[in-house]
Amino acid sequence: MNEAALPQSTVHIAQADPDGILLVIHAGAGNRGKKDTPERRAQVEQDLNRALEAGYALLEQGAPAEDAVCAAIRVMEDAPEFNAGRGAALTSEGIVSMDSCLMTGVDGEVGSACGLTTSKNPINVARAIKEKTKHVMFAKPGNDLLKEWGIELCDSEYFITPARQESLREAQSNGDEWEKHGTIGAVARDAEGNIAAGTSTGGITNQMHGRVGDSPLPGCGTFANQSTVAVSCTGIGEAFIKVVAAHQVSDRVRFSGENVEDAATATLDEVAAHHGDGGMIVLPAVGRGVVAYNSEMMNFGYRSAQGGKVQG
Repeated sequence: MNEAALPQSTVHIAQADPDGILLVIHAGAGNRGKKDTPERRAQVEQDLNRALEAGYALLEQGAPAEDAVCAAIRVMEDAPEFNAGRGAALTSEGIVSMDSCLMTGVDGEVGSACGLTTSKNPINVARAIKEKTKHVMFAKPGNDLLKEWGIELCDSEYFITPARQESLREAQSNGDEWEKHGTIGAVARDAEGNIAAGTSTGGITNQMHGRVGDSPLPGCGTFANQSTVAVSCTGIGEAFIKVVAAHQVSDRVRFSGENVEDAATATLDEVAAHHGDGGMIVLPAVGRGVVAYNSEMMNFGYRSAQGGKVQG
């Protein structure tokens, strides 16, 4: 693909004091699609606002950035509109396979999980791995271990919604298309100026058994470095993995001196060159946050002392 053919990125700036508290969230990027309705869009915006309220309230109380990130993500995981937790996409076998990642910039610590099938809130699993183990990533941790970590478990019926069953039937009948409906994520800066990033996803409708996307891979779909940025991505995971998207944004800021907006859009150009689209939310330790996407749309929201915005 030549550079002239790359899709142009849309950028929104999350206004805030340069070192003030700020929460930015996303709930997927892609095309509107035939299932988009005013009612569904209103529900998405309502759930985005609820997620912002849950996370930002903690920042106002002085809680660390990772608390706000997890609180916002849990709200979205519980909302069936989004492709995570309750509304996770179904694999080719008709089950969920959920991934998550949480990373804190101040210490570079990270927890990641993939292939989850029973965890009500996958972001809690990522946090447990980060805080309760000496490891970084677990694949399909067993229920006994999840219970030991204090994770709430649900039967498979909780995750399998009629809407996702219909999506799977359509994908298997009409060909393997990239259906985009809502990987979720959050980045936050707390009162101490520390930043964190988290991402949670159900993957892709009709994905092969065992497939893992970018979301749980540190540096690909999720990354945080106190000297640069916190990043959470959404879109065609394979393309984000190939360009190590989240870490590339950090490197562009750190080594090339690019501002956050330019670093995000240049990285999305790299994603597009690998036949992928999607978006990302990016937050520096000092400065404004950025929402950038090269797809038709992106669900996102942000909140700071200066106000906020939601787009569903």
